[in-house]
Amino acid sequence: MQITESRRSVGHLTLNIAETDGTAPALVMFHGVTQRWQTFLPLIPVLSQRHRLMLVDARGHGTSDRADSYFVTDYVSDAIALVRQLDRPVAVYGHSLGAMVAAGVAAECGDQITAAVMEDPPLHAMGKRIGETHLLNYFKVVSTFAGSSVDAGDLADQAGASEFHNPVTNRTMRLADMRNPIQRRFSASCWKQLDPQIFDTMLAGRWLDGYDVDSVFASIVCPSLLLQADVPAGGMLTDTDAQHIESLNSRLIRIPFPGVGHTLHMDATQALLNTVCPFLETVPN
Repeated sequence: MQITESRRSVGHLTLNIAETDGTAPALVMFHGVTQRWQTFLPLIPVLSQRHRLMLVDARGHGTSDRADSYFVTDYVSDAIALVRQLDRPVAVYGHSLGAMVAAGVAAECGDQITAAVMEDPPLHAMGKRIGETHLLNYFKVVSTFAGSSVDAGDLADQAGASEFHNPVTNRTMRLADMRNPIQRRFSASCWKQLDPQIFDTMLAGRWLDGYDVDSVFASIVCPSLLLQADVPAGGMLTDTDAQHIESLNSRLIRIPFPGVGHTLHMDATQALLNTVCPFLETVPN
């Protein structure tokens, strides 16, 4: 199995795309905010046995083009343009921001999408409610590392010592409390490639402007899998939001992962694959 990277134009931007070889049905994968396609490396060896993977660096992330706007709807528009270029049935998978992108693509592209897997979409916790969580202060800290020229290892050390306030617990947290040393090092390598402007709409509580959660999830016609992390362990999809979007669409299956944090694909890789692989086998190519 080989992975090659290339550039694809979506409107006035070009995105970096990593692809596995073969002619199997396509599975297009969208990472979370501040990350890049390599976050899915733990999943690639298994998923690539049954799918030709296309892993996307979002605008302003990795080596994709920078942009002048970073609303969730902008990421969705890029993804829709990419999927429509493929002109064949595809499945979509997304984590966090990427999960909301996958949902938006599935809602807009209709029968072209054979299945949608959405891993812990933060939804309103990253929108107008961001100030009620630790995420506002967390991203304020992370934004200071975006585009840094510091070595990834040194940047990870600096980040680990950084502190921010959690309004839920009224306590001070360190980034080191949220990620182990290897995860911080990988995250730091991603932050070095970020456009600092990606944080502007998030920190203003406007990230979801124009993204109608109810309309998006009610409009998905393909079989859909919602993977929910555990909020006390660091998950971002609340039970209230998860139950609500579950009620909007009878084709959606919700699977909770008790005790597992937001990055399910890294923190519970095998358990996630044990759920995702059988699901994908039940949908048409």
